[in-house]
Amino acid sequence: MRYAKSDLCQLGWMSCVGCCGHHFKDKLSVAKGIEKNTLEMHSYIKHGRPLKEWMNRSKDRRDCGLCHNIVYDHKKDLLYCPCHPEVNQGVDLRIDHHYCDILHVCKTAFFFGLWDDARKGEFISFLKKRKKAGGLDWYSYSVGMANDSLLAEFEGLKWD
Repeated sequence: MRYAKSDLCQLGWMSCVGCCGHHFKDKLSVAKGIEKNTLEMHSYIKHGRPLKEWMNRSKDRRDCGLCHNIVYDHKKDLLYCPCHPEVNQGVDLRIDHHYCDILHVCKTAFFFGLWDDARKGEFISFLKKRKKAGGLDWYSYSVGMANDSLLAEFEGLKWD
């Protein structure tokens, strides 16, 4: 494995793309970027063009700050990177790709990896409660993971 794996990137009911870009403009512009990426990917697939060609179609991030490779799976209602080894039969097409830091792990994911199962369960429950209350969606989850605010909020609850 040549990348930093985290169980928090894809929870099955929530996706994080916090490290798949920088300085996100706002939720709407990022959502439009994801929509554009998704349509472009489907066009490449429809015309039988290789995934690697689609992945390398741009060397820059979108104006909204997002990577050109983050797409939406409408069947699973999740965001993902088709170049990631977890969804690409173990092949990591992100290696040496522009702006893709495959060794990055956010502070929250780092600490999550060190916690025991009970503490991990508490954190997942915290996230589910936030989502159920309407205070957590893909964008706020991604930003909250990237800027450590979800970790800070969770840790703050531990001291109340």
